[in-house]
Amino acid sequence: MTQRRVYLIRHGETEWNKLSRIQGREDVPLCAEGLEQARNLADRFRGVRLSAVLTSPLMRAWRTADMIAEAVGAPVYVEPDLTERDFGSVSGRVVDIFNPERYASDLEPLDCVASRALAVLERYAQGLSGDFAAVSHGGTINAVLRAVSGGEIGSGKTRLINAGINILAWDGEGFRVIGYNLDSVKI
Repeated sequence: MTQRRVYLIRHGETEWNKLSRIQGREDVPLCAEGLEQARNLADRFRGVRLSAVLTSPLMRAWRTADMIAEAVGAPVYVEPDLTERDFGSVSGRVVDIFNPERYASDLEPLDCVASRALAVLERYAQGLSGDFAAVSHGGTINAVLRAVSGGEIGSGKTRLINAGINILAWDGEGFRVIGYNLDSVKI
């Protein structure tokens, strides 16, 4: 089987990102800078062949995904399991993103976040014939990176940039990280 790439992309910036406010599953839109970041991502992906663009249903992610999909001529699939980690009672608050458990006990466990997101990525990796992108959120992407890297990067260690690109390789049996936290000029 030919190795396939999965571009795991964090959505563009929001006003809450600027304030370091945890968004969780709050449906916060992209701000002007975030829309510009999404346009830049779309421009950068114009030369990349993608079979599909997956997205979380939250508007900051699907708006970013929609711009990329339009640029590459790929279909968009909304996947609820790519949504952000449920941050429970810390959602909407400004807390240490590297240790939100310190402030509340009702957060979705990282293993559950990684499991649901990886199940989506594996299903598409097995079903599509080419590379694809998935637009999601910092907490979800970091949980995936943590799981795939065996804890070397990801949750508690990596602060992901808005509109950042993480690249996973799929070899038919599993994923490995081949790039992370890249800005759009480095793909």
